[in-house]
Amino acid sequence: MVSAAGVDAINPCAFAVLTILLMTVAAAEGRRRALFAGLAFSLAVFLSYFLMGIGLYSAAAAAGLTRGLYVTVAVLAILIGLFNLKDYLWYGKWFLMEVPLSWRPALKRIIGGVTSDLGAFLAGFVVSHFLLPCTSGPYIVILGLLAKTETRAAAMAWSVLYNIVFVTPMVAITVAAYFGFTTAQKAEEWRARNLRRLHLASGVIVAALAPSASACSQRSGSATPRNVSR
Repeated sequence: MVSAAGVDAINPCAFAVLTILLMTVAAAEGRRRALFAGLAFSLAVFLSYFLMGIGLYSAAAAAGLTRGLYVTVAVLAILIGLFNLKDYLWYGKWFLMEVPLSWRPALKRIIGGVTSDLGAFLAGFVVSHFLLPCTSGPYIVILGLLAKTETRAAAMAWSVLYNIVFVTPMVAITVAAYFGFTTAQKAEEWRARNLRRLHLASGVIVAALAPSASACSQRSGSATPRNVSR
């Protein structure tokens, strides 16, 4: 699970949005304001994804811990892995495991209009929904597996950990840019150079989750599901 969160954390979509935000705010308000805007944005993304995780986990648990649920999660993991592998081998062909091209102008307008900490925080909530097609794959697979967890409290604790890992690179880039160890422009250049490799790493690790889901489907067929509502 931590590996999936780590791959999700270096997702090219999330990197792209953060670097645009930092460059925009730094140019208009300076590095100090960019620091607080980046941290506010990261906090909003963390809260947004955590709340979405609660909803998805609850839906999976309410659906029942059935064999079909875990087969679906296993198939989803394999498909996401293959689609990311496609972006490594044939980037830009057919479709992308990234923010849809038709959404990007609106996304840039939202980020480009941010000039305050509050604006960055609110933009984080809005932008999180734009990022779903690009970043939600590993998270959905993990949440499907967490539906097997004995208690909701344990599942929520794992979800908190997942999202801490997810936003850690955002916080690290923001702080590094403030102290001058790097710049938002250099971070964006690194993202562009390694875009295909990021898709490859994401595809391999998410596809590797499929056996775990398959194992859960075998156990769910022979064991009585635990009460996830406790």
